[in-house]
Amino acid sequence: MSFFERYVNSKFYHFTDFLFKLLLINVLMIFTSILGLFIIGLPIALLAGILTIRTVLKKGSPGVFKLYFKYVKYVFNRSIVTIILFILLLSLLGFNTYFFYSGLEPFSWYYFLSFMLMILLFMMSLVSFIHALMLSSVYELTIKSLFKHSYLLTIGFSVRGLLFLVATFMIVYTIILVPILGILVGLSSFSLLIYGLLVQGYSKIEALENELNELMDEMND
Repeated sequence: MSFFERYVNSKFYHFTDFLFKLLLINVLMIFTSILGLFIIGLPIALLAGILTIRTVLKKGSPGVFKLYFKYVKYVFNRSIVTIILFILLLSLLGFNTYFFYSGLEPFSWYYFLSFMLMILLFMMSLVSFIHALMLSSVYELTIKSLFKHSYLLTIGFSVRGLLFLVATFMIVYTIILVPILGILVGLSSFSLLIYGLLVQGYSKIEALENELNELMDEMND
């Protein structure tokens, strides 16, 4: 076996190849987020990034650029309503959180307990938003069913959700300390984190895993 063949088959090559693809996906996600004015663009970029990373890890797809934009087009058509609904919900919860926080002086048990409840609901809804995006990418659900199943997934994978929130805080903190990392792998690292901690849990739900695999095969043709 030649040196080149040994290099191509080495773990180092596969690591550097995946790292390069992660850098490329991050650039594409930043472009998508800016194009969508962040409010709409960021959720689309995250979902497309998650699905692209999942395909790369499972299939080793070489055409990342083409694959990513196939996913962008696909998820935009299927998930735009989900994105709008959850943005409105998170905005409402965020406003309520600030409202009850501003009422903590002087101290009031009502405002304190309401503030803590709003934080809990906001964090649960943030994780449920991700589950809802994944569900909307493979299922045609009513609004009621979408909210129901996304929150059930959040409750069912509560440990994974908690780990995701902690890891998200750590990534954000690291990017604040080293801003260049945000440009290089900021958004793609979030997609990788979501895939590793949340989406991997879908392997326990055979029907959902099969639907995601069918979508992956369709996009990777």
